[in-house]
Amino acid sequence: QDSITPTSPVVHAKVNEKVTISCKYKYTVSMNNLQWYRHYLDSMPEFLVLIMESGQNQTATPPHPRLTASVNKDNKTVNLEIVPADVKDSAAYYCALQPTVAGNA
Repeated sequence: QDSITPTSPVVHAKVNEKVTISCKYKYTVSMNNLQWYRHYLDSMPEFLVLIMESGQNQTATPPHPRLTASVNKDNKTVNLEIVPADVKDSAAYYCALQPTVAGNA
């Protein structure tokens, strides 16, 4: 069964640090792409980046310059790196394996 799971439920960081958020994924037939979203309290989730297992990615428009996504095919991990971290980065981050179903986190 296809799945994607955060490697750590909570990540703490200080301002100006490098922060890496990771998810492990698995798929049965073929993987289309992986996606990252950010969700601030009292707002809609915001698309950040789509990344393929090949490493190609498509960023949001406008792009988020401090965010970088990468994938490690060997251990099936997708990472979102924030450099440097800022107070405004405090939010819930979601990784998704496409295809997704609207309304599911």
